[in-house]
Amino acid sequence: METDMVVGSALVIGTGCMPNCNFALINAHEGKPQYGHAGLTRKDHGVTGFTGFHNQRMVTDRDIPAGGEIFVNYGEAWFTTRGEQMATVPFEANFDLVDEFLVKFKNISLKYQTSENPDFTKDLWSIVEAEARVIPTRTGSALPLTFEDMQSAQTVGAAESRLPYSMRTVEWLNENGRCMDNIRPGNSTIRDAGRGAFASRFIPKGGLVAPGPVLHIPNKAAMNMYETNPLTGNRDTTEESGKQLILNYCFGHGKSTLLLCPYTSPSAYINHSRKPNARVVWADDTTKNHNADWLQEGVEFLKQQEAIGLSLNFVATRDIRPGEEVFIDYGREWEKAWKKYVKEWKPPVDSDDFAPATTLQKAVLQHDDLLIPLRTISEQEDEPYPQNLVFYCHTASFGTSEDMANEGLYLWGEDVWEYEWSEWNDWSGWEFDANNSARWTPKFPCKIIHRSEEAVFDDDGNNIGHRYSAILLTEDEVEENMWAEIIIPQNEKHVIHDIPRAAITVRDKMYSKNEFLHGSFRHAMMIPEDIFPKAWINL
Repeated sequence: METDMVVGSALVIGTGCMPNCNFALINAHEGKPQYGHAGLTRKDHGVTGFTGFHNQRMVTDRDIPAGGEIFVNYGEAWFTTRGEQMATVPFEANFDLVDEFLVKFKNISLKYQTSENPDFTKDLWSIVEAEARVIPTRTGSALPLTFEDMQSAQTVGAAESRLPYSMRTVEWLNENGRCMDNIRPGNSTIRDAGRGAFASRFIPKGGLVAPGPVLHIPNKAAMNMYETNPLTGNRDTTEESGKQLILNYCFGHGKSTLLLCPYTSPSAYINHSRKPNARVVWADDTTKNHNADWLQEGVEFLKQQEAIGLSLNFVATRDIRPGEEVFIDYGREWEKAWKKYVKEWKPPVDSDDFAPATTLQKAVLQHDDLLIPLRTISEQEDEPYPQNLVFYCHTASFGTSEDMANEGLYLWGEDVWEYEWSEWNDWSGWEFDANNSARWTPKFPCKIIHRSEEAVFDDDGNNIGHRYSAILLTEDEVEENMWAEIIIPQNEKHVIHDIPRAAITVRDKMYSKNEFLHGSFRHAMMIPEDIFPKAWINL
């Protein structure tokens, strides 16, 4: 999404919301999502009601045994910006420091422990533990947790010594866990709904369809979006321009400012029906991170709670067969708003000249993407690409440090600069790991002026696409809705030859995706009246 907006962030609902971060045992990461609207086009009124980003998979970085907890990397900034509460969470470097310390500790132990002093090592370790507790630090928190762990850490490392503490037995999970794979996503049987949730196995009446821990948002006005004042650059809060898309995935109530947003997957795919086969209820008191006493407190109390503490359950109201789509009732208020939206919907004027970039190149570059020839600007005169697409050329930084200091402008001088792509880039990695290479190379908006007549093959005989020549767009050519990391001055012309297909990315112009359309449908689902606490009514 780095080229979709100037500044922004996204909430990824699903499995990615659930793992904790343990720098000692990071074992997974989020992959890139796929993008598409389940067969809907820009002319379909349903296309604005749900996100096109989907199927973002969590990928393991190491083997995870059954019962092993999944940990991802939040980044150190997540902890350093949260004050004293997170001030002693150990980072990866702290475990490295402990490993260095343990080498010295072992040397001292071997030198001084004797048959006359058999408890020397254990006593010395007790002193280390006591000293670490005097002034808590990140490195002190990275120490092995017990004497036995210290002995193990001398072989496997301080980080790996924490592994046994991250395990649950399968029996414990069967007794205390909640099943998340009772439903799976797929294209909904309701066309304009996009995607839906389908039973992956038989779910009896009263059975759990999906757990739904929720993020509580005390003031739904946080979902409002505003136009920017062109004079001040600040938001003009007198002119609301729309609401955040996440609102469609939250529960609300007409007489409360509170929103409850489930963040498990695939409960977010459950669609609306007046004849539902499931409903939401509060989780029982045994559910971890569900505080039933919060249901008696007001919204002002919830404002003070920074951590999650409420959880819903989606339960079957009748037997649901395998493969059957799951529905809940979003409520009369939601249905009224949807019917009004459908009645007033008019396709955008650019509907006939729009196609998401993923129709030309997948969100994560695949080998078959490399085989599709990209048209040059002369070929586009007869067969133009949709107006929302822009090409980005990846190339390593060039110029001097003085150039970089000049507000990001590369001032090579007024001239035409032509060079081979390989002069500035290492070819290794581009053929086989294009996505990783593209992470660190600047992206320049560019236009393709030439394509090699024949495709190129790598050393193993794999077709890796054509080579291209391109002109980098200058500051007068870069449109407001193009993302540019580095700006080329107007009086310079940079032509790069022999660019591999893997170094050219096709993206949507900023704010052109369906998610950004004005007049999009935005409305919270209505939480059932019979389970909404009276203490939360504040309107």
